[in-house]
Amino acid sequence: MTGAQSLLCEMLSCGSADLEILDRIGYGWDEILDQMDWPREGLDFNDVLRAAVSVGIINIKEAISERTFLLEATQGIHGKLEPEEAEELEALRDLHPDDDIEGDFNFLATHVWFKSNGPAYRRYLPEAVDNFEDNVGFFLTGGEDDD
Repeated sequence: MTGAQSLLCEMLSCGSADLEILDRIGYGWDEILDQMDWPREGLDFNDVLRAAVSVGIINIKEAISERTFLLEATQGIHGKLEPEEAEELEALRDLHPDDDIEGDFNFLATHVWFKSNGPAYRRYLPEAVDNFEDNVGFFLTGGEDDD
């Protein structure tokens, strides 16, 4: 272990194997530190993971907002939506990432999942889900099967 790794392990109260998880995080550290209310005392490795998930949730909320806005604009222009688009808009309005996505932050055993509405996220927001997984560094489980 390098001196820098040893320092990080001490600062984050984690082991060297835990640091490998940090290399999978793709979000900017400034965004993550903002979510952690850094600098403050008592921050640890699990706080970093929680913050990365928080940034991911924020990005999913933005994707929902953008898609909802587009569908509502289309509805406003044309007076109605195609049935598939109307179904999508209704589904998007039922999504609440802060409630629908949960995580257990326990170093190497960290796990993040859809508590509810997973199939809708996977169907209507696949790019946002992929972005979350790519940048948080964890597969977002649940919702793989259609309800």
